Amino acid sequence: MNKNNQNLGKLKLLLLFFCVVSLFGCGKEVVDKKDDFEKLMEGAQGLYEKAENHQQVDSVDFQKKVVEYIGEKGYACVDQNAQIDMVHPEQVEKFCEKAKKGEKAEVVLYLVMEQAMVVRYELHTNEKKIEANVSSIRWIKNKPCLVYQHSFKVHAWKYTKKGYFFIEEYRPPGFDGPSGTTGFRVKPLDPKLRELNQKYVLPIGYQLNNTLITNWSQQDYGKLNLYDLYELEYPKIYGQKVPYEKKEGAEYQIPKEAFELVLKTRFPIHSDQVQKNAKYQEETKTYCYRPRGLHDYELPYGPYPEVVSYEEMEDGTLKLVVEAVWEIKMLDEAFRSELVVEPLGDEKYHYRSNTILSPVSDEPSWYRPRLTEEQWNEVYEKGNDLPIENKEMNETEEVYPF
Repeated sequence: MNKNNQNLGKLKLLLLFFCVVSLFGCGKEVVDKKDDFEKLMEGAQGLYEKAENHQQVDSVDFQKKVVEYIGEKGYACVDQNAQIDMVHPEQVEKFCEKAKKGEKAEVVLYLVMEQAMVVRYELHTNEKKIEANVSSIRWIKNKPCLVYQHSFKVHAWKYTKKGYFFIEEYRPPGFDGPSGTTGFRVKPLDPKLRELNQKYVLPIGYQLNNTLITNWSQQDYGKLNLYDLYELEYPKIYGQKVPYEKKEGAEYQIPKEAFELVLKTRFPIHSDQVQKNAKYQEETKTYCYRPRGLHDYELPYGPYPEVVSYEEMEDGTLKLVVEAVWEIKMLDEAFRSELVVEPLGDEKYHYRSNTILSPVSDEPSWYRPRLTEEQWNEVYEKGNDLPIENKEMNETEEVYPF
């Protein structure tokens, strides 16, 4: 899933930033610091021993077992990817209510992450100020190792009507480490909505494509970037990366049938529509393909999608309302659209259309379009730089700064 891929990159940054232990062990100084957190996670050893590899540890089914185990011990807990309902959400809701009023309160909240990591947040509030003590445990050589401890004053926080709790650690201008914002889904989500999201929406997501953030239909694919979709769908079909090296300024010719086949697996698109919306060369029966480079690379810390409602249509299609949860901006509805999907049976399906519901503005700031023909020539033929755009999304709910 795209969100998993994105979070894996975030996690690598966190591991580097936190200077965690090497693969050879926990390190004596860290091992000696036994606390309640380590003892708690030692009780989950049986779960981790049964997991054969990191892929299994990162699965929703396994992480749900860890969340439930921590919940049985009386703590609030949720997963990093917001795919599992939080256990003991009332503890977090009560904490937020008191924090908003400036009353004294505390809560312990656990976050089950990928790569066999669990993070513990001890939050204390008084007079509308929140202090956070954060510690992380990672399973190394089949035992829980305390790899990180850190305390900070929460710079800003928000609890939304939709049920997301965001906290932010201050980051100075120019800071190039991991984001200081973390989000937790507190309120539960209907299991059917989770199922639809995992099956139809997370595989497309918001990462390096504009499927969910522009208006398009099977009659008009003009605003969709077909090259983004080719790169996204190719690995799912063939189980390997796109067979064209991502070199700066590279240009390749993809045979007509090969390019169109990838797109037709997920979209009811005709050859003439592909030719109209991609750079087709009739003489060679090929499509010109240029991999993204330094001037149109992916921006970090983009949002992830969440299905919040659905409708089964008379023609058999599904109408899904999708919202973007953007942690770095503390927004649980940064974008809202209506995606129509056509189930085809045998786990196959087509995306039929997408309609923007809000905001009405075009591409949000997390998406970086591929270079146009003019821009590509300016950069790679003439050697000139492009102007930098800086777009921001407006916040729609109250944030509590300190």
